[in-house]
Amino acid sequence: MGVGIYLKKNLDKQGRSLLFVRATYRSNPPLTKSISIKVLPKDWNSRTSRIDGRVENSIILNREIEKVETNLKTAWSYLEAGSYSWNEFTAAVRGGETGSQKTLLTFVDTVIKQRHFNISSFNTYLGVCKALLKEVEKKDIFLKELTNELIDSCVFRWKQRLSPSSVRTYILHLKKIKDLAYDKGLITEPFKRRDEWKVKKNSSIKIIETVKTEDFKEAIERIEDIYDLQAMYFYLLMFCLRGFYQGDIVTMHLHASNLVDADRDGTLHLDKKEKKYIKHQRSKTGELMEVRMDLEPIFSLIYTLRDTVRFTHGQRINKKTGEPFKKGKDVYSNDELKGWIFSYDLNDTKTHKNVWDVYQKRIKELLGKPFKTARKTFESYALKLKVSQDIRFKLLGHANPTIKAHYQDWEWEELKEQVDEAHLEVLEEYKAKELLKALNSKAKSLKI
Repeated sequence: MGVGIYLKKNLDKQGRSLLFVRATYRSNPPLTKSISIKVLPKDWNSRTSRIDGRVENSIILNREIEKVETNLKTAWSYLEAGSYSWNEFTAAVRGGETGSQKTLLTFVDTVIKQRHFNISSFNTYLGVCKALLKEVEKKDIFLKELTNELIDSCVFRWKQRLSPSSVRTYILHLKKIKDLAYDKGLITEPFKRRDEWKVKKNSSIKIIETVKTEDFKEAIERIEDIYDLQAMYFYLLMFCLRGFYQGDIVTMHLHASNLVDADRDGTLHLDKKEKKYIKHQRSKTGELMEVRMDLEPIFSLIYTLRDTVRFTHGQRINKKTGEPFKKGKDVYSNDELKGWIFSYDLNDTKTHKNVWDVYQKRIKELLGKPFKTARKTFESYALKLKVSQDIRFKLLGHANPTIKAHYQDWEWEELKEQVDEAHLEVLEEYKAKELLKALNSKAKSLKI
């Protein structure tokens, strides 16, 4: 394991050998890279890694070698310190993007993305960077341009028009990006927070946006087409699933569950007497939510949505040729093992945005609230029913270490029963089955 500059054994017609860099580290494949400098073996000092001073142009050549060696040693030190991965080390040695060459978006798309497997977290970093680039009216900037002075000018303008929480989010994520780039030696200026960046905290009194049963019923009357209808179905499903978000709806088939018989074709079924659950880990808190799925109207909603999404998103067939149209992407899931409603990679942010933008727009027009309020609505109805804090936290996947302190292992089954009971009570209080029936009646009136 080591790194250095060496002379190749092969000689050219003039008897010269090519200098090259070689590095080995743990189980990684060795790195070799030519320096593009040739020298007679007798003129090369392997101890000092320099060319004999009597050789023509030796001063110029040794300066080039010194630059390579300095870059090599710097990258190696970052590798040994854990600041560089092997891939980042090889990129630096091969003349890849350095601190002065690597762009902000490239850094986020490579280094930041490796550290944030959750697509939502990564998208936050990406969104913050795009907000900064929009402020400076550029498509991208070099990392070295992400100075504290630049951040200061952006923060000053953000404070004029954005909420305090948004400004704090922007500053926090820019700090993490700049700190990581500094630790890797890609920039020379550390992040420095300024006092004038401070923003006042919002009032502790929060008005929770919710959609009451009455509001939902009134919105049903405003449904005009199948996309309006689907948006309302999705909102009701998110509520019934205790506050799932759009991404959760797409990936819920991936969670551990007892819904699918592995020996069959993957079709969801309820032909057994046992209760049906999926084990969903909430991305924000990492808390496990065991969500009971056989409570009505959850499965009815899922299959109703499958039927309508097949019509709106399934790949269309050319009546003349009998072949599917090539234009457009089929995101409907024909195979329930690949998705219960949609089937696409959640990391494909463009497709995800295209699928949900239309529904987000429709639901805001119909209810005056976005999808995320389904979670707040569920919580407000649990509060209305005076569900205890411990049970509410388990219902919604809130992180609460005190729960584990209060309950012994043998009490968890009892706690689970209470969570299921509260789940059912909230659905009944919200009149979820009645709302689904009203939606289906609206669909019939529209001949959908």
